[in-house]
Amino acid sequence: MYNSSLISPNPTVTTQDAGAIFGSMAAGAILVFITLGILLLAIAVFMIIAQCKVYTKAGEAWWKVFIPVYNTWIETKIAGLAWWWCPIYLGLAALAGVKAISLTVALAGFIVAFNYNFNMAKKFGKSNGFAVLCTLLPFIGIPILAFGSAQYDKKAAVDKNGIFAVEKDQVK
Repeated sequence: MYNSSLISPNPTVTTQDAGAIFGSMAAGAILVFITLGILLLAIAVFMIIAQCKVYTKAGEAWWKVFIPVYNTWIETKIAGLAWWWCPIYLGLAALAGVKAISLTVALAGFIVAFNYNFNMAKKFGKSNGFAVLCTLLPFIGIPILAFGSAQYDKKAAVDKNGIFAVEKDQVK
């Protein structure tokens, strides 16, 4: 005798089955988002602690990290850059949301960030390659500065104009 239910099961899915499938998918997605959220929060807290440590090594109070705009001014001071780098950096951050010029702003922001990290690397006795690391992967470079053996040297030779400085010997 032939039993059709064993060979070809009924392909119809009821709304109750669809609801159960959707519910389990939603629960899985929520679990993934909660896990990612906790991971990102942990990374953010770790980076804030690392930045506080860098400020402390540079002789600044750790709490200055938490004051917007002022912390950019302090970072400019720590890097040994001229005061006018602070409004340039803040202006680029403000323009970052303008879609029409976002690629140009992103490129300019990258150059300014490298300039800052270039001087920071010099102040902490690190190489130009370390400045690239801090620019491209700050979640690796900044903790190395903070928790590593590097010491801040306020008198380290940097130019206030950063990477855009023209060597005096080259000017005729």
